[in-house]
Amino acid sequence: MAASGKLTVLARQLSTSSVATQLVKPPVQVFGLEGRYACALYSAASKTKALDAVEKDLKGLQNQMRSDPKMRDLLRDPTTKRNVKAAALKDVAAKVKYNAATGNLLTLLAENGRLGRLDGIINAFS
Repeated sequence: MAASGKLTVLARQLSTSSVATQLVKPPVQVFGLEGRYACALYSAASKTKALDAVEKDLKGLQNQMRSDPKMRDLLRDPTTKRNVKAAALKDVAAKVKYNAATGNLLTLLAENGRLGRLDGIINAFS
């Protein structure tokens, strides 16, 4: 019994860590899954003073997704393995010279299987 009580206290201490205080708050509060990714990206880009570069990267990516159906289908295809998508997007981000925050977002979305929500994340970031 005593061990479970200590575990509960430990879990509470971990959940109230100072990570949330280190995030930079966006000027407009956005909600939902897309909003959480957009806020995290805003915080990362703000800390590195790369907000304009990240926004430019995302707008270019969004325009390419809308104009190129093959790219859109590749990003949304559930049959392609996540690690394959992550590696491909990491290579693309390096070749196109995206900002590091943009490249990290694309890799993270691919690893988590959330590339289908990229358009909503870009809209929430904007």
